[in-house]
Amino acid sequence: MILEVSLLVLAYIVGSIPFSIVVGRLFTGVDVRKHGSGNPGGTNALRYLGKKYGLLVVFLDVLKGGWLILIIKLGWITVDPSIPIILYGVAAVLGHVFSVFLRFGGGKAVATSGGLVIVLNPLMALILAIVFFVVLKLTKYVSVASTATALGLVVLSAIMDLPILPYSAFLCLLVLIRHQSNYRKLLRKEESKITWL
Repeated sequence: MILEVSLLVLAYIVGSIPFSIVVGRLFTGVDVRKHGSGNPGGTNALRYLGKKYGLLVVFLDVLKGGWLILIIKLGWITVDPSIPIILYGVAAVLGHVFSVFLRFGGGKAVATSGGLVIVLNPLMALILAIVFFVVLKLTKYVSVASTATALGLVVLSAIMDLPILPYSAFLCLLVLIRHQSNYRKLLRKEESKITWL
């Protein structure tokens, strides 16, 4: 059990790494927290670091959610099977949202949640990716696409009768909570639209 707890803590710490800030400062000198929504997530990184570095941030945020699960699934680390493997991804998501390096502030849980889904169930991840980009294409709002995808995770978990349903519901709730400011902006018609799709 010491190993499992240590891995959960490690997943949280790695999840806490604010790659948008690290990449921004390292390659562009830009602190994304001082621009746009001020959120250190992938969307703000894409807007203010440019596509190349923004996509790098998104990739790293996705990687945070799935790297440890992948290592365990490959058998490189043997853990107690009684602990649901998704918990290692959830710990990373919590780190991303409540980063120990940002006074427990952080991103909005979308990319890192996507990372754990990709490793756990690639088919589900593909369907959700389609949902995300279709909704994004139709609405031009990342927040709406993220919300639709989070809800889709719960629906698919239920339809496919997967044991991850309670965790999917938790991740969905986390995404909804983290997007409250976006919903208020949508109501005021102040939410920023994307221009690249």
